[in-house]
Amino acid sequence: MIKFIKALIKHFKTISFIFGFSIDLFFLPKVTSPLYIWIGPFDIALVFILILIRQIIRKALKKRDKKYKEEVKLAEQRGTEVSRETINEKTSAHKLFERMNNWVTYIVSFFLGTLLSHVLVYYFRSSDILQMWPIFAIIILAILANEFLFGVIPDILLFFIATTFFVIFNVPIFLNKVNSNTFLISILVSVIFTSIMTVILQRIYLSGKEFILLILFSCIFPFVLLRLYYINYIPAVPLALGDSGFYSYVSKDNTSNKTDYIRQSNGLVENKKFFYLKDDYYNFTNIKDNGFYFFSSIISPANVTAEITHVWEKYDYNKKVWVEYNRIHYSVSGGRDDGYRGYSFIQNISEGEWRVRVLADDRLVGLKKITVK
Repeated sequence: MIKFIKALIKHFKTISFIFGFSIDLFFLPKVTSPLYIWIGPFDIALVFILILIRQIIRKALKKRDKKYKEEVKLAEQRGTEVSRETINEKTSAHKLFERMNNWVTYIVSFFLGTLLSHVLVYYFRSSDILQMWPIFAIIILAILANEFLFGVIPDILLFFIATTFFVIFNVPIFLNKVNSNTFLISILVSVIFTSIMTVILQRIYLSGKEFILLILFSCIFPFVLLRLYYINYIPAVPLALGDSGFYSYVSKDNTSNKTDYIRQSNGLVENKKFFYLKDDYYNFTNIKDNGFYFFSSIISPANVTAEITHVWEKYDYNKKVWVEYNRIHYSVSGGRDDGYRGYSFIQNISEGEWRVRVLADDRLVGLKKITVK
């Protein structure tokens, strides 16, 4: 039992993260909720304040060590020994400040895990994990580092990672636009924001090497993400693909006060799974009028606009590539809990594997596949 309790204490950060992530996944508000704008800034401010407190403790510890060394040097010059009172004061003060530094570091790591949990939840909600594996890999590695690395610089680097992802996610919401320009702006904001935080930490206490390392990381890491963005490994967050699928017929219903969509699934057999792997398809038979519809809803924060494209593609078994057949464009404006809805239609289809990629400014929001028999 004692060994079990020690193991729990040893891995308390990871256990609390897993528990917090499970709770956050279901209870964190949607990006369309008014409460959303307060959660991220509060977490970032809390972690940064804790890091500042720790730097103040480190500075005081460094100052006391320097004072003690000066007294030792002065005593050597006089040919005397350092007084017992000075040694006791140094020893007790050193131990006190070290304990304070360790406890604050544990608290920073705990709330840093919470912040990373929030970031992971919102990215998880906004995209297919298989379509943005580099982002999830970075966040998961950061979470593991939060468990196994203990110290000042690792924690600050992880804090900068979480802050950068938060900025990338929220700048489009602030600017009410999702496109390449807003992503570039978010990268610049991230560089400026983390650099300012580094300067503030330097004014309190950072060694020269620590300062250079943090400045380099503040500049390099966001531009690594920019490179991933341009090779389409970062989706069009904060947009998310909501209710979507293939139908035999879709049309607007304007008979009621609230616009709705009539969707018919005649002959459609859906085989849904949590992850869409190679063999997870929609089987479609009895195609009406030799064509079918794709319906999608785009979950978007209030007032965020984007140009949405449905890209219809068919798999070429000979060349082993997806061949584009058609592109249908429409605009979205956010704020609806059920998402902004739209649909596209394609005719003269043939048997084989088809898919629709949902893009926002040529960035992937989601995709669905269908097998035509």
